[in-house]
Amino acid sequence: MTDRPLIAVTIGDPNGIGPEVVLKALFKAELTKACRPIVIGPTHVIEEHLNLLQLDRELSVNSSIDEITFFEDRVNILDTGFDADFSPQAGQISGMAGKIAGKALELAVRLAMEAKVEAIVTGSISKEAFHLAGYDFPGQSEFLAAATKTDEIVMVLLSDNFRVGLVTTHCALSEVPKRLNELLILNKIEVLDKDLRQRFRIPNPRIAVTGLNPHAGEGGLLGNEEPDIIVPAIDTANRRGVNVAGPYPADTMFARCETIQADAYLAMYHDQGLIPLKMRSFGRGVNYTAGLPIIRTSPDHGTAFDIAGKGRANSMSMEEAIKLAVKLAT
Repeated sequence: MTDRPLIAVTIGDPNGIGPEVVLKALFKAELTKACRPIVIGPTHVIEEHLNLLQLDRELSVNSSIDEITFFEDRVNILDTGFDADFSPQAGQISGMAGKIAGKALELAVRLAMEAKVEAIVTGSISKEAFHLAGYDFPGQSEFLAAATKTDEIVMVLLSDNFRVGLVTTHCALSEVPKRLNELLILNKIEVLDKDLRQRFRIPNPRIAVTGLNPHAGEGGLLGNEEPDIIVPAIDTANRRGVNVAGPYPADTMFARCETIQADAYLAMYHDQGLIPLKMRSFGRGVNYTAGLPIIRTSPDHGTAFDIAGKGRANSMSMEEAIKLAVKLAT
C-alpha cells in the first residue's frame, strides 16, 4: 500500500456548501500529495458543482472501492449510483438532498469499518433534510455512533493544539442540566483521554473540565451540579489514572488556557465550548469524533444555505479537516 492514506470525503448536503468546499480543498496540491482523497457522492452532482465553480478538472469515476484507480490530477469519485434526476437547488431543504448526504455517509462508514479507507471526512449536512430522508439522528456523529455500534462518543472541536470536547451536544439549553450526571461526565472524560493517548499520541494528556454554572457554582450558591456530579466524576477519573482537573469557571478557564496548559478542555454544553473555539480558530476549526473505531473529521461549520451556490464559501475548515484525518491516519 502507498504511504499516502486513502481518505473518503463525503459531499454532505448537495444543496449546501459541502460540495463546493470539498472541491475547492481538493484543488490544493498539498492535500493531494499528502493523501489519496476519494469523493463520495453522485457523479452528476459533483460535476454540476465543478461547472458552477468554473473549476477545470477531469473526473475519474469509480463504482467500487476495490477497483479504484487514483489520479492526482483528477477529482476521484466513488459514485453512489442513484438519484440521476436530482439537480442541486442551492439553499433548499429537501428530503432527497438529505438522502444523498445520508447514502454517502453510509458508504463512507462501511468502507472505514472494512478498513478499505483509512479515515473519513464528512461534508456538512442539514439536520432537517437528514430527518426528512428518514434518518432519526440529531446529526452525523450520532449516526456514526449507531453505525459503528459505539456506546460513547465525544464531539471534539479543535484548532491546532486547542481541543474542546463536549459532554452534551445538540439539545436545548434547558435540557442540559437534566442530561448531566456523574457517569456521563466520567465516560466523556475517559473517552477523551483514550483518544488523546491513542490517536493524538499524547503520553499523559491533561484534561481541564468546566463547571456548568457561573463561577462553577460558587460553592453551591449558584447551583449544585459541580459538587454533586462534576467533582465526583473528576475524582473517579483521577483515581483511574486520568490526569484531569476542575471544575473551572468556563469564562476563567478559556481565558487562562496558556496558564492551565491542558491538552484538551471538556465543556458541559455546546455553546460553552464552541464559542471560545471558534473565536480562536479563525475559520480553521475541525470537528473530530472521539470514541469511534474509525477516524472521522469534518469542518466546523454547517451547510451555510445563505451562500450556497454563490461560489463564496471558504474551504479552510474542510482543508484542515482533511489534514487532520491524514495526520491521525499516518
